[in-house]
Amino acid sequence: MGKARAVAAIPGLIQLLSDDTPVEPPVCEEKGNWRGAGMDKTTPGEMAAVALSQIGREAVEPLVAALRSSAWQARANAAFALGLIRDDRVIEPLISATRDPEARVREKASWSLGLVGDRRAVEPLSVALKDADARVRSKAAWALGLKGDERSVEPLILALQDQNAAVQSQAAWALGLKGDDRAVEPLTIALTASNEEVRSQAAWALGLKGNSSAVAALILALKDPNAEVRSQAAWALGLKGDARAIEPLRNALNDPDEGVRKQARWALDLRDMKIGKRIRMRDKDIDVDVNVDVDVDVNIDPKAKPKPQPKPKP
Repeated sequence: MGKARAVAAIPGLIQLLSDDTPVEPPVCEEKGNWRGAGMDKTTPGEMAAVALSQIGREAVEPLVAALRSSAWQARANAAFALGLIRDDRVIEPLISATRDPEARVREKASWSLGLVGDRRAVEPLSVALKDADARVRSKAAWALGLKGDERSVEPLILALQDQNAAVQSQAAWALGLKGDDRAVEPLTIALTASNEEVRSQAAWALGLKGNSSAVAALILALKDPNAEVRSQAAWALGLKGDARAIEPLRNALNDPDEGVRKQARWALDLRDMKIGKRIRMRDKDIDVDVNVDVDVDVNIDPKAKPKPQPKPKP
């Protein structure tokens, strides 16, 4: 009975998709459960989109039809809702929506394509990396980061040179998730970007690469003027376990920033732990003390920060 009532509500909810009236927090106390952090307002249209996504498959065709609405708000909210429904019928309509004349619709469509595990989304998202609107390009980079498809690597590398720092940062994050060494050199260059967030994200991404060619650049990043960049570099060097980083990391224990010092300590302790395990495996009679009193917490501050978070966000 509950499902039947929900399905009966679909036409009314579709009508609400175009309602862009801001709703203050006291009116919508529960919105923080589904929107991104720091988002203080929602709209009836967004709330209707969430409700439609929860109804599921029965709402797909009405939502696809709403992508043809004359109101861009309705199209954007429809694209948002379709991204939350697992159904193959949403793919092609969302791909078409990446070519919508309104940037906010293209942005939502790109975000939604990031959530669908379908290879068809890679090419249109790569095209969206060249969109005239920076918000669309940023969402496209985020979405491609979730795609385990090597076709996205070269477009993302090009996006590291985008004029917008937010797009560069998102591209660096996405490349960090790719197991492809082609990204190492461009990310190393990004360590010298003028924007500190780009440098920080590049350091994070390089930490995930099983490639030692970036170690020297990461060591230099330990002297970056921005503490967050230095912290990310220390984290990345901890994962590398390269002997060249030992002395620079020891020097970082005297960094003026507490977060950097903490990350450097973690990196050094992690390396000690790895060395101890390797020696024990070579010779079981050798007792290597890796200082069990040291709290080696591999989750201490890993800086693995997908941005934006994979949550439904307008």
